[in-house]
Order: sequence, then C-alpha cells, then structure tokens
Amino acid sequence: MAQKVSTPSLSWLEDPTVFQVNRLDAHSDHPYYLDTASYEAGVQTLKQSLNGQWQVTWSENPALRPADFWQEGYDLSAFRPIPVPSHLELNGYGQIQYTNTAYPWDGHAFLRPPQVDWEHDPVASYVKEFDLDAPLLGKRVCISFQGAEQAIYVWLNGQFIGYGEDSFTPSDFDITDAVRPSGNRLCVELYKRSSAAWIEDQDFFRFSGLFREVFLYAKPQGHVEDLTVRADYDPETGTGTLSFAAEVSGSRAAILSWQLLDGEQVLAAGALPADACTSRPVTLNQIQPWDVGQPKLYRLLLQVLDDEGQVLEVVPWDVGFRRFEIQNNVMLLNGKRLLVNGVDRHEWHPRTGRAISPAEMEKDIQIMRRNGINAVRTSHYPNQSLWYTLCDRAGICVMDETNMESHGTCMKLGITETSWNIPGSDPAWLPCCLDRAKSMYQRDKNHPSILWWSAGNESHVGTVIQQMCDYFHAVDPTRLVHYEGVFYDRSFDFITDIESRMYPTPADVRAYLENDPPKPMCLCEYMHSMGNSVGGLESYMKLREEFPSFQGGFLWDFIDQALYWSKDDQSERLLYGGDFGDRPSDYAFCANGLLFADRTEKPAMEEVRYWYLREEERATFDHANAQRRQDCRSSALRELEQFSDATDSGPCLQVIHTDYNLGLYGAGFHYVFSFDKGGPVSLMVDGQEQLYRAPRPTFWRAPTENDLGCNFPARSAAWMGADRYSVATTCEVQEFGDGFTETLDTLDFAQRRPAREDIREVEIRYTWPTATTPETLVTVTYRVNAWGRIKVSMDYQGAQGGTKCRKYPLRAQGLPELPAFGLELLSAKRLDNYRWDGLSGETYPDRYKGAQFGSHEAAVSATPYLVPQECGNHKDTYRLRAGELTFLCGERPFHCSVLPYTQHQLAAAAHQEELPESSRTVIRILGALRGVGGIDSWRSDVEEPYRVSGEEEIRFSFYIVPAFET
Repeated sequence: MAQKVSTPSLSWLEDPTVFQVNRLDAHSDHPYYLDTASYEAGVQTLKQSLNGQWQVTWSENPALRPADFWQEGYDLSAFRPIPVPSHLELNGYGQIQYTNTAYPWDGHAFLRPPQVDWEHDPVASYVKEFDLDAPLLGKRVCISFQGAEQAIYVWLNGQFIGYGEDSFTPSDFDITDAVRPSGNRLCVELYKRSSAAWIEDQDFFRFSGLFREVFLYAKPQGHVEDLTVRADYDPETGTGTLSFAAEVSGSRAAILSWQLLDGEQVLAAGALPADACTSRPVTLNQIQPWDVGQPKLYRLLLQVLDDEGQVLEVVPWDVGFRRFEIQNNVMLLNGKRLLVNGVDRHEWHPRTGRAISPAEMEKDIQIMRRNGINAVRTSHYPNQSLWYTLCDRAGICVMDETNMESHGTCMKLGITETSWNIPGSDPAWLPCCLDRAKSMYQRDKNHPSILWWSAGNESHVGTVIQQMCDYFHAVDPTRLVHYEGVFYDRSFDFITDIESRMYPTPADVRAYLENDPPKPMCLCEYMHSMGNSVGGLESYMKLREEFPSFQGGFLWDFIDQALYWSKDDQSERLLYGGDFGDRPSDYAFCANGLLFADRTEKPAMEEVRYWYLREEERATFDHANAQRRQDCRSSALRELEQFSDATDSGPCLQVIHTDYNLGLYGAGFHYVFSFDKGGPVSLMVDGQEQLYRAPRPTFWRAPTENDLGCNFPARSAAWMGADRYSVATTCEVQEFGDGFTETLDTLDFAQRRPAREDIREVEIRYTWPTATTPETLVTVTYRVNAWGRIKVSMDYQGAQGGTKCRKYPLRAQGLPELPAFGLELLSAKRLDNYRWDGLSGETYPDRYKGAQFGSHEAAVSATPYLVPQECGNHKDTYRLRAGELTFLCGERPFHCSVLPYTQHQLAAAAHQEELPESSRTVIRILGALRGVGGIDSWRSDVEEPYRVSGEEEIRFSFYIVPAFET
C-alpha cells in the first residue's frame, strides 16, 4: 500500500492527475454480515449510517472559507444545520443553475481545462460529530462517501484522511488510525468546482454537496474485500457455469466456504483457502436463466471461517445466469434476439434533486414494468447501488455509464468544434478518466442486469476513451462496450461493440442498416420527449421489425428535471432552468421526460407502452381496437339519426329575418346567425346559451417545443395572424322547403319579410379570406334543420382560392404549411368536464397507436407541460359532448380539444401559473392537424406524412346537435 499523504493541497483542485489521495481501491458493492444470526435477520451490524443532520458553513470561494475548521476544538457557532444526503443549493447555499452544453462559468470567466475560477468556486465546510456504534469498536473502520459533488477533502479528529473526486462513485477511506470510540468530529471541505468539472458537463442542474449516503463500515477479522462473480448460461443445453474470485483479508481468515442456493435447495458447495479464493468453474444442469422480465436469481452464500470453523463473516450475493453476445450482427440474450425497449434516466426528485430515496427508485421500477420498459441507461453517471439491485430483481437491462461528459469542449453553438477538446488524446487526462471506468466496473460488476459498459457521453473521442473501452473489454468478456462518440471519428470504430447514434432520423437508421452494417445498432438516445412529443415512434419501431440488426434503443428521457419552489412568497410551483436567476441557462431544456417531474406519466407514455408490447400483443390490441372503433362510429351514427332530415309530416323551422341576424327556432333550441360576424352568435339549447362569440376558422396552434426547435412557427407565422385577424367578408343564405329553394340577399334590406312556414332547412355560408400573403379563401357552411341539427362544412381552398390567388396564381404557391385547420368555438361559460367517443388520452396524427377507442370523460384542463403549448387533442373522434352541444363526425372522424385557454394564451405563457384565469372554454373541431414530432427538439421537422400543406385543398364536415336534457 502506498504511503499515506498527511498534508492536503489546494493545487489538487486544478490538477487532473490528482483525483484521489489516500482513497481505498474500488470494490464490489456486496453486503456482508458479522455472523449467521445477523444475516438471517437482515441486519448489517457493521454498517453505521452518518446520514441525518450535519453542520455546515458556506463560502463563495476558497479565500473566504474557514481554512482551519478541521482543527479539533474549532468553534462551530457560525455553522448551521443541513441534512445529508442533500444538495447545498436546495438548502439555500449558492446558485441553482441548469445548463446543458455550455459550462456554468461561460460568460463569467475565461477558462480552459483544467482551470477553475478561484473567485467563484463555492466551498462548503461540513462537520459531523458521532460516536462509534458498539459493533464497530475494535475493528478496522472505513468511511464511504457514496456521492459527493464534486471534490472533497476529509479530516477526522484533526487528522487529514484523504481527497476524492468523481461525484458519482464512492470515495472510501480507512479511518482506523484516527477514529475514537466516542467524541469524533468528521470535517469535510467540499468544492463545487475542480478539474473534474471539465468532464462532468452533463445535461442537468449543476448542484453540489454530499447528496448520497455517507456511512461507516467495520471489517471483521476475516473480510471479503472484493468479489467477482461470473455466471454463464448455455441456451442450447440449459446448463449454467459458475465461477468466482474473492479477495479476503483479516488475520483470522482461513477458509472461504460457499454454497449456491435455489431457495433452500443447495445446488453446489465448496471451500477455498482464504489466501487463494478463485473457484474452479462449476457446471449446473437445468438452470433457469436471468432474462428480461423473468429475472431468475440464485443465491451465492459465502462464509469466511477461521481455523476452528467459526464464522467471521457472511456474504450473500444474488446470481443471475445469462449469456449476452453478438452473433451475425445481432445482440442475443440467452440465445434470443434482444429488443431494447429502453429509456435514459436521470436520478431525480422535484424537491430533492438527485438525492433520491429508495421509494423513488421503487416507483421508477414499477412505472417501467407497467409500460414495457425493459432497459435503462444510467445517463450519464453511475447510479446508486440500490438501483442495480432493483433492476436485477425486476429483469430490467442496464447500460451502466461512466461519469464522463465534456460536451462543452467539443460542441459549441450547435457545431462540432474540437480545438480544445478533452480528454481527447491528452495523456494528462488518462489516469482520472480510466479511474472513473474502473470505479464503476469494480463496484457494479456482479449485477446480472448490466449488459453494457458505456465509456461516457458526448465527449468526442480519442485515445483516452479508447483505453477506457480497452479496459472494459479486458476485464469483462461477458458484456458489450458502448461509446457513441466514435460516430464523429470513424477511425475509432473498433473500440465499441455496437453502432450507437443520437437522434438519427428513421432514414438515417435505414441507410445504415441497408449498407451491410458491421455491428448491431442500438440508439443510446432517440425520440426527444420534450413537452408534447414522441410523435413518429412508429417509424423506428417498424425498422426493428424489418432489420434484425436494429434492436431499438433508449428514449430520451425518463423524467422532467424541474423543481418545486416557492418564489416571492407565492405558492409552490414547478420551475426550470433560468427561473432561479441562473445565467447562463438552457431554460426548459431540462424538461424532456416521459414523466412529469412528480412522476405522473405524460400522455406520450401511452404510445411508448403500445410499441413496447410484443408484436403479437400489438396485433391483439389492434384487432380489439378496430371493433371498438366500429362501436364508436355506430353509436355516433345512431345519435345522428335522431336529428335526421324532417319528412313531409315533420316540423319546419321558424325563421326570423332581421337586418343583422337570422333567427332559427325549433323545439328546445333557438339559433341566431349573424350576417356580419362570420357565424352563429347564439346557440340556445333548453334556454341556455352555448356560445360567447361566433365560431371562426382556426389555423394556428400553440407551438410545441419540437415546432420551435425546427423553426416551424417562424416559417408558418402567417397562420398565427390569420387565426386572429381573418374576417368573414360575405354571408349567403339559402332556405329549402319541399320542392323549392329561396336565396336571401343579406344586403337587400327591402327583401326582409316573415319566412314561409314550410322551410325545412336553412344554409348559411360565410367566406373568410385569410389574413395571409398570398391570400386564400375558407368557406364555412352551416346547414340547419328543424330538429336543431347543424351540419358544418369547411372548405380550405389552398393555392386555388382567394382573390390574390386567382389574380396571381404563382404567388399563391407561397402559402406555408398549416399548423391546423378547423373551427374554434368559445363557450358562454366555463365547462367543468366533457365526454367524447374516440381514442383515449391525448393523441395526434403521429402519436395515437397506443390509445384505445371507447367512451371517455375528462376535466376541462390543459395538459401540464412545464412550458404551456399545444395539448389536449383527441384524434379520430366520433362524438364530443361539451356543455349542451354534441359534435358528431361527418364523412370521417375529426380532431378535437376542449381547453380552458386559446392557443394564443397557451403560446404567450412560459409557465402554467402564467395562464389567465379562465371564464370560458375553447372547443376546437379540426379536419387537419400537424403532428407533434419527436426525432429531436432542435433541428428535425415533423415527418412528411404528418405535415399539413398550405397549398392543397382541405374539406371536412361535422355535425352539431343539441344535447337536450332527458
């Protein structure tokens, strides 16, 4: 063992070659027990938690810190309590900041690796006083910091213990020579920034603090320091092969006995000398493999014995037999092609940030299993040890990712620029980067759920990352090695086992698969779930069915990173980047999960759940859904028949001709159509007004974040103006009776007269020139019969319509794509809820396959995306009941939404609480709607089939019927 360093130095913070001092070697995360009784009781008596209340004082920079606080007897009266684990920033210390690529100091200090900004490098001085628990007395005692962001100096009782970096793997130190039975004072000086900050540039909130568990552990006189288990499975014979190697320490350790158990049944057993604990491979018949969703686990039980056979330590480990390999460019798990139904996951809680509890992890596992998610990438750092155990038990595959990201050194303003990229091929950065790979591997190596080692994320590529991959290959032939960055320099293709991409289009994926691919493809990130997204997932899933070498990937990402916060004495609300005064910031780019921050599933999860079913399960669902669709259609048609055209013996409309309006009366209803307002200004049903103002054509939607990312609102901004400012210019009225038709000239006031008593139907047609350049025409026709049924027909003329279009046909071709086309109605009062027959949930042209046809009911509310945007649409609706009106489909089902806000109100708000108090409800019936997209949120457009051309004609119709109370 190297001689311990006793004097710390601040220079370590700016030296990438110094990343640990006096730290113990990384080791497996196996539990251990002092004796058989404590093992059977499940009590780790040799582990003492230091979680709970500590004392802290915070300084803006190293010069302002209490440099000698570690000395015994230091006055702590200026220190304040703080919980551990937690983040400093969430306890009021320092700046909460979110940034993606740009480093947090960008714009504040000119730095280059490995420099730190000595004027703005916050320091937290932590103190914890404790007594040793009785079982730890007289033994070798160590301390473990499971997660400390970002660099820590440690003292105990005035003695320097050590230094550690790497925020997401343990820093363990031996404190035997410094610890006392009682009256211990532990001091930790934690720095938010060090040279490590250059390779911890992950897309997340930039926190600091002791944010994972801190504990003491004692080693008995015979102790398994490290354990490496290999459990292979032969899918052809059903046999398993077990071997293991253990490093045993302790003066009394003599024998390591072992058993492999299936419940109470002993499958194999043996004993090894404590100084040579490498077992021979043992072959076992009729083994059940660890598999996706079927995680069979066996128990390997080790006992360290002394010369007299006394138990010194018991070590249990759950073993999963499996084989993961590539054959014919296909990844096989236990001889079968693996379909990766994956997600990328940050550790997150909206109140505690990345300091999450077992309860949150358990809930995440439940959500994954419920939605068919069978794989998770620990983006972009090793997670808490418990997470891997939970995945072992749940049968969820893991891509374990090294805490390595230097995005800001290789990506600038959206372009790849590597003039000062690290680690690259810089030998100064090799030891610390390789240490991060080793720390992750050594801790996690025995978890059967881990199928891939990842060398990190978004750090370009070079010989440093090559050697990290070489290390994984050398120490572990049972898993595959991943690193996506070789895409940027194909001379390093050889270092990884799979072709990994970030956000390729389906066409990009196809191009790779059709050109003799040398490796299986698995996308480490795709389908950016920012806001209202995940449209077009089907295109990727169909490619999985077509090409065996395309095996899926990991959706970005699992949960929105947003924080509950009380600001300016207001009520608690969810905030995102930039809301904390943090600059630079990437604002709401932290909110791209399939879950909202409170772990409620977003509507898009319905689509994910569908596509993560097996193919035969989807076929069964589709078959049943087709029948449910027919039921919806039949039900809507039956209701429409009740309002069919009147016969010769049926009632007639009562029609009132006045100068400005046309009044239509029937049993239980009274409609008023305005000649100059563009539509009906009153729809009275059972004496209750249903309209606030006349309905109008709608062309706009509140931009989604995918829309903004591909600049669609700028390209189609003309439709925002058209949506608000188009005005109807003509109104034509025809009245139909038995064998006659009469036309009312709305400008011939002398013609006004009482109507005939035998009018069966009245048709009112409005012409709306669009407030666009070039202009086109929209006609909205309302045909009303004596039962109160209104047939609404809408005709968008595209490049053929409009006065300018006819006069200058070439200019008409400049009409941009439409966000939407249909009719918008404002109710006279706010509605509480509504009902519809059609697809469940929130659906769009490119995201609906997971929805189920049927009758549904919902409260009138906007989907609570962190940034308000287009939401709440229901595709393929056959019937909608809102207030006292029912909307029924015409030739085909329609899109609809029922919201408390207009699209313009949604677009104007940056947060949900900025939306106005609503006194009305906005009902939209659409014949065409743009998809939401999801390939990414910064470049890619919605796929071509899900766009709405502004050049082409659009026609559709629907019915409005009174919903009389019965």
